Amino acid sequence: MTGADATYARTLHQLLRAVARKGWNRDMTWVAYDLGMRADQRERLETHFDWVTFRTLDLAALPGHYVPAEGSYAWKPLIFWDVVEAADGPVIWMDSANLPHGAPDGMLAHIRAHGLYLLRGQAPLQERCDPKVLEALDVPRWTWGMRECVSGLVGVDAGNPEMREIMKRWCALAEEPEIMRPKEPIERHMHDQAVLNALVAERVCKGEIVLPEKDVDISSGRPARFLSTRNKVKPDAPFWQDRWIRARYRIAKVVDQFLHRLDAFHLDHDPFWRMWGEKFVVMTRDGAGAPEELPCPFGHYYADPFPIEENGETWVFVEDLNYWKDRATLAAIPLHGNRKAVPILDPGVHASFPFLFRHDGRLWMLPETCKNGRLDLYECTSFPDGWRLHRSILTGVNAADSVVFERDGRWWLITSMESPFSGGAYRALAIFHTDDPIDGDWQAHPVNAEGREITARHGTGRNAGAVFEWQGQLIRPVQSSREYYGQGMELRAMTLTPEHFEEEVIETPPHLEMTRGEGVHHMAQLGTRIVWDRRTRH
Repeated sequence: MTGADATYARTLHQLLRAVARKGWNRDMTWVAYDLGMRADQRERLETHFDWVTFRTLDLAALPGHYVPAEGSYAWKPLIFWDVVEAADGPVIWMDSANLPHGAPDGMLAHIRAHGLYLLRGQAPLQERCDPKVLEALDVPRWTWGMRECVSGLVGVDAGNPEMREIMKRWCALAEEPEIMRPKEPIERHMHDQAVLNALVAERVCKGEIVLPEKDVDISSGRPARFLSTRNKVKPDAPFWQDRWIRARYRIAKVVDQFLHRLDAFHLDHDPFWRMWGEKFVVMTRDGAGAPEELPCPFGHYYADPFPIEENGETWVFVEDLNYWKDRATLAAIPLHGNRKAVPILDPGVHASFPFLFRHDGRLWMLPETCKNGRLDLYECTSFPDGWRLHRSILTGVNAADSVVFERDGRWWLITSMESPFSGGAYRALAIFHTDDPIDGDWQAHPVNAEGREITARHGTGRNAGAVFEWQGQLIRPVQSSREYYGQGMELRAMTLTPEHFEEEVIETPPHLEMTRGEGVHHMAQLGTRIVWDRRTRH
């Protein structure tokens, strides 16, 4: 099904010609809704496409916000439910500006198997759906970073009761103008699309609704190839121009997609780009002594330092990023002798934040290896470079910069959890607790459901080192990166119980004045020894 008003009637004509050319009208029933076309436009379409059933939406009988010119797109869920309600198999909505390029077999198979088909865009839900709407619809904040799905193509199995209920509610919410078109919405609020995403976000993020991992062909290097979107035609453009209009859009999209693929390749395979734009240095100071920079070989940088004492000697464990490999392993640097780094762990994925803690006389490490979808706990078998994987504390998650500490007889884990399907841009605070940090079950804290920090980008809210006590307060170093990752950090005093969590920014203690500088991204302490890193290029 599809539809158009007078502005898009010519675009609809182009779509239907492409549908016939690609055979999408075979074994399918097509319905096109007249949303305010001129009589001559409607007549021309009915004459050329006798295989289409044309229906008229009586806009005069509907509230004013349904009129296409109002821009709320409330009419779309209304007419979509009108068809779904009477159907018992796959129903597909296509915006009139779409063009089929290939067979719909994969889309139809997915609809039959999973009930819902939507293509993903690149922006997070919270940038395309006004937070007032998300809150009104009780969308969990931890899902707000999910990459949005576009509503220019919606496929649903009308025989699936759960999908029918979602479409029915979408239609019902269209009646509420403050939901479809909130007053003073955020700049990029997407109306009907925003509401549909809000209805499915939690279930998609929990894996209860399975969507295809395919992008719409806008700002993506890996788009779905069977469909082209936004192929708009001026209302009175001559029909002979169709070929050239399609060619213009096709060329523009091929170039755009190539540039996105090139950019992705550039980021993943060009060490010179990262070397030019990203650099951290690790500093150390003992008491009132002068700061020292830990030497780092060319083609590398060190970051995320954690100090540890073993056999009377102090070492600093760090992330060791190799520009040429474009990923990091973990290393330990002795603060005695030649200070040459010792490789300690290469898990096969990017590794960082080598958090260390002791329990029952043994040394443990909880590094960040979020690319493997786990938070792994390692036991030290031979210091400094002997480490054995003990178990995975959390699985099926993307957890970054995790710290463990004991407080009042309880062990706590604070981490930063990626909002599902967000592409890594948005993370939320997550806290767990247990009575046994090695083999115990970690219980989720109620604060996890709040999705704190989810609206911040660039790493703001992530741990910036180990939790410590100062003047009777429990202090969490936190990344504060409003404009770019690694911009700065702040210290927050925490109130923490199994039922409650609060924190507030405090004044920096005098002995930690170095954390106030721009580019300071991480800090940790061992007695009078302080280590920190600072981003010097961005």
